[in-house]
Amino acid sequence: MPVSSTRQRDGLASGLLLPLYQALRVHGLDAEALLQQAQIEPAQLLAGRARISQASSLQFWRLAEQAYAPATDLALATAQQFSLRALGVLGMAWLASTSLREAIRRLVRYYDLVSSVAQLSLEEEGGLLWLQYRAAPAVLPVTHDAWVAVITTLCRNSHPSPQDGLFSPAAVRLAHPRHAGNAALQRFLAAPLQTDAAFTGLGFTAAQLDAPLPAGHPGLALNAEKILAATRANLQSGSTSSQVRAHLLDMLPSGDISRSAVASRMHLTERTLQRRLEAEQFGFAELLQQTRQELAQNLLRDPEHDVQDVAFILGFAEISSFTRAFRRWTGQAPSNWRDAQLSLSS
Repeated sequence: MPVSSTRQRDGLASGLLLPLYQALRVHGLDAEALLQQAQIEPAQLLAGRARISQASSLQFWRLAEQAYAPATDLALATAQQFSLRALGVLGMAWLASTSLREAIRRLVRYYDLVSSVAQLSLEEEGGLLWLQYRAAPAVLPVTHDAWVAVITTLCRNSHPSPQDGLFSPAAVRLAHPRHAGNAALQRFLAAPLQTDAAFTGLGFTAAQLDAPLPAGHPGLALNAEKILAATRANLQSGSTSSQVRAHLLDMLPSGDISRSAVASRMHLTERTLQRRLEAEQFGFAELLQQTRQELAQNLLRDPEHDVQDVAFILGFAEISSFTRAFRRWTGQAPSNWRDAQLSLSS
């Protein structure tokens, strides 16, 4: 199935290419040179908050496979470098989910916010729930292999380890012919592996999906999902100010927010971004403050949300810094403001 042309953003979040870059460096290769050949600025990738075009992303994978020897090890080497931070707020939502079923559903629902290279879906078949990865035709088999290895790694990092060893999917399918790297991949997955399948995917049992996750945090997961939903809504708007809000929402938890970083994500110069915002009668600093304040108030209206979690999501390193900022916005401390809102609604 081809990737939909209605995708909200072309390409990949740069964090999804960072593990490949790191795998190349660990292997002793000049990863920066390969990035430049793919027309990706190394600083853009290392910033971790940029958006890399689909064409450049696929070219980087092609160049990496050509340079890496033996190429059959590249998928597993990439998976070993993967971190949930690569997924931004979506990674936060996965980490805070209370079950694997919940985490996977959030991944499917919001995957288009981090990648236009593939579509994810969930299908029941043969007593298993299949997480399906249907990629653009130009996506290499090694990328399919890396994806199933990365998802397995995510599950292992989140799921309680069974008594007989590492967590493994119940079954795995790959939408390409068998090749030399499949033996190592199957050993890593420790699951039945079918090649030449109709789709690439991982199958899970109900017991695997519904086991409680030790790091589950319902409030934080709900907060993250609210941010993801707001990000999507803003991206669907045609205005520059709404697009900026969407990027700010995604960037807030990192604490690394600047006009230059947002402009880079939007493939604009700072001057062009400033000119477009001025045409809509907005300034960048004004939008940043409004976005932070509105998100903080929306989250605080729910008494289940801890003030510390809200401060973290907004990118504040300490609660005291968040409290000072919130006092500037509203004249009240976060907890007092929330109490006043709850009394008004009761």
